[in-house]
Amino acid sequence: MGFPWGLDFGNQNCALAVARKGGIDVIDNEASSRRTPCMVGLGGKERALGEAAKSKIASNIANTVVEIKRLIGRKFAEADLQQDLKNFPFTVVEGPGGGILVELMYEKDGGDSETRQFTPEQLLAMLFINLRSTAEAHNKSASPDCVISVPCWFTDAQRRGVLDAATIAGLNVLRIMNETAATALCWGLPKSLEFPEDSATPKNALFFDMGHSSTQVCVVAFTKSKMTVLASAFDRNLGGRDFDMAMLNHFAAEWKTKTGLEILSNHKAKLRLLVAIDKVKQQLSGYTTLTKLPVNVECLQNDRDFSSFIDTDTWASITQGLINRAMEPVKTVLREAKVTFDSIEEIEVVGSATRSPLVVGALRDFFGKEPKRTMNSEEAVAKGCALQAAMISPNFKVREFSIADSTPYAIALSWSATAQGDHMETESDGVKEKSEKGNIVFSKHNVLPSAKMLTFMRNQTFEVTASYAEPSELAPGTNPYIGTFTISNIPTLADGGASKIKVKVRLDLHGLLSMDGAQALEEIEVEEEEPKKDEVKDQPMPDVAPTPPADAPPQAEPASANSGEAAESTAAKKKKIKKHDLTLTATGLSALSGPTLDKFKATEYEMAAQDRHIKELQEKKNDLEAYIYSMRDRVNGGDLSEYIVESDKAVFSQLMDSMENWLYSDEAEHANKSTFVSKLEDLRKFGGPAEERYREAEERPLAVRELQDAINEYAALASSTDAAYEHISAEDREKVQNEVRQAADWLGSKQSEQGAKRKTDPVAVTSREIRVKRDSLQYSCRPIMNKPKPAAPKPESKTEPAPQGNPEEKAGPQPE
Repeated sequence: MGFPWGLDFGNQNCALAVARKGGIDVIDNEASSRRTPCMVGLGGKERALGEAAKSKIASNIANTVVEIKRLIGRKFAEADLQQDLKNFPFTVVEGPGGGILVELMYEKDGGDSETRQFTPEQLLAMLFINLRSTAEAHNKSASPDCVISVPCWFTDAQRRGVLDAATIAGLNVLRIMNETAATALCWGLPKSLEFPEDSATPKNALFFDMGHSSTQVCVVAFTKSKMTVLASAFDRNLGGRDFDMAMLNHFAAEWKTKTGLEILSNHKAKLRLLVAIDKVKQQLSGYTTLTKLPVNVECLQNDRDFSSFIDTDTWASITQGLINRAMEPVKTVLREAKVTFDSIEEIEVVGSATRSPLVVGALRDFFGKEPKRTMNSEEAVAKGCALQAAMISPNFKVREFSIADSTPYAIALSWSATAQGDHMETESDGVKEKSEKGNIVFSKHNVLPSAKMLTFMRNQTFEVTASYAEPSELAPGTNPYIGTFTISNIPTLADGGASKIKVKVRLDLHGLLSMDGAQALEEIEVEEEEPKKDEVKDQPMPDVAPTPPADAPPQAEPASANSGEAAESTAAKKKKIKKHDLTLTATGLSALSGPTLDKFKATEYEMAAQDRHIKELQEKKNDLEAYIYSMRDRVNGGDLSEYIVESDKAVFSQLMDSMENWLYSDEAEHANKSTFVSKLEDLRKFGGPAEERYREAEERPLAVRELQDAINEYAALASSTDAAYEHISAEDREKVQNEVRQAADWLGSKQSEQGAKRKTDPVAVTSREIRVKRDSLQYSCRPIMNKPKPAAPKPESKTEPAPQGNPEEKAGPQPE
């Protein structure tokens, strides 16, 4: 059984967690790290994903994609994306439909290296596959079921992009979960028994999450069995990377003043300085007062070393604007949640950027109380997703606890006007409202998931268009359009009038808008037979009729059920509702088409197959290289030196030198796997016999001792006078003694043969042959010597003589 897992899809790093009976485990990757870099690198014929991409980024910076989260579901012309592209070292171009294509160099096996274009969904799928293999290695089973987190501000297009990437990667996404809700669930579920009853005033908590590239704040109300996200607010472009850039810009200006060199346009130099900045930032986050912290980078640019320092005052000064921005979402969420300062009982901070005392200090000053950090800042979201996965999975039993999330954007619907009118009726939880064209159907902070029933009056095909009601709340340049839903095959009524059309619209668990179905309701009249008013109805009969008194007058017999004329029936017309399923077609949604998904899956399969081939080829190459280095030392003065003749040693050493030179040649770069296997076998023809002779020299004494012990044991037992063996017959003892003599003679003969051999000669007897002889001796002798004693005979029972006397006399008292 595969365990469902949770994935915190971060901008800089990803984290995995899985729910088990003992709690939540955060999963280590192949580098024993609990965080996997969100990077995809291509180079030559192979891909580097996660940790492997990070280890190669310095030498492969232009071919390594970072911050995939900022690309998914975006359009090339969006202002935020264009700002991000200025800092990305890789090439991004505009794709079909205004989308994004990333250009990377990749060499298909058997071909030349060429520029290939990949969509963000393809790149994210590569990362998801790497993360899935990490989860499955931890779970020791196939585990496609997962819950993936996204920022609460992700639009419909961005969420569909994540789902498309998961589909390409072969994942079964149980839910796309807002990071705010995942954090609140991780914090609230373990404490749920401490919360107020459902009927009481809930406990309000505020969660502040500043990650690598964005800041999110939410207010959540908790009771024993439910959490409700009252409101959420955010800054899409404020995170830890902005603090890094503030320090980078500070040092870049200083560097330009000193050297006249521009570091911001040199991606490699900028990367090296950012690594040093990250270390200094961690030190600044660990202290409240400091003097000066040095920042040094050797050969930063044009072989010139960088050397500077920073102190807390300078750090606070250059980041003051960022700190002020961080408080804006806090003010917004309190206003939209309609809560006061006093009603916020807990303030919890998470996210990698909240380690800075400047951020925590700003929250402390704003609320007048100390924010808490009761969860691991970089694992809370992954754990919350793992909890949600366990709650959805039928394989786990989790305490009843419902999650009412909220959508950050209002959604409006519009439709084409007809002669039947321009209005629409919405119904939710039994409450009906009339809506005009373009009215909001799902308001801002609407409960997620939720559904509403729409009612139209139509007699022909019509379209319903969904869009975000407030484009100003979206990222600049974002198209507010979500999609169009066409309802067709509407039946024509006999009178030519309009049918009542019912359409169910839903915000699902993923936060996606969908229409689940459409029906036309037709009112028809049908004839039904009704009984006459004076018709005698069946009456229940008592089981037993009561007995009348003797002086009672005679009663009339009840009328028979089928006596007399049958009651006439009348035909009455009644109205009924006939339902017609309609055709519902969605267009314009920002999801990849089926053929496109199939194409991307095929591409991923080919690249994965090439990855496996390259990995196996590298393993064989490493085997050959390791064998050469190992055997060279062992043969020349090592443990194998005495077990190979000098002439073979010289030939073997020369062959190893030749193989080593070949390994680093152009020919080896293009060699196939079988070539490396063949060359390793050629070396083992010399090294194998020497290794075998050495191994036998080490293991043979132990095998001889084991056989000798068995010989001594059964020789002693065969001649034993112990009472435990007195039942063993002389014939059986003779069989054991014969087996012992044969084994001893065989061992003596083989030892003599081996004693006459040199260390460089083939062995006369192997340790395996000696152990086979030991087993044969034990197999023959053990059943004989372990034969159980025969059971002792049972004592014979003596028959009592029959009593004498009159046989008719009976003992004991007799009945009279």
